Amino acid sequence: MRRALLLAAVLLASGPAVAAETCDGDLAVMEIRLREASARLSETTRAPMARRCPVFRDHVRVMQAASDTFRRCTSGFHARENIAQIQGSIADWNEIIDRNCR
Repeated sequence: MRRALLLAAVLLASGPAVAAETCDGDLAVMEIRLREASARLSETTRAPMARRCPVFRDHVRVMQAASDTFRRCTSGFHARENIAQIQGSIADWNEIIDRNCR
């Protein structure tokens, strides 16, 4: 949750490698989507697992979209490192989903 937001902040602070306005906008929208997904996770912390599982799956979809956007709009060592970290978070969430959601 926080890790994905931190990743977005770091990537946005470093600026997109592609100078296109499209990427600037896409990165800004992705940061908002990551914040919203994180808020949804927080809102369901005490909810039954049946209610949390769809939120987990949505969070993974948002992180995957963020990873795709970062891959398209950033470059260099920091981009590769941050994309790897978000992919690690996706793997962690998928494991949680596999163990807890049917």
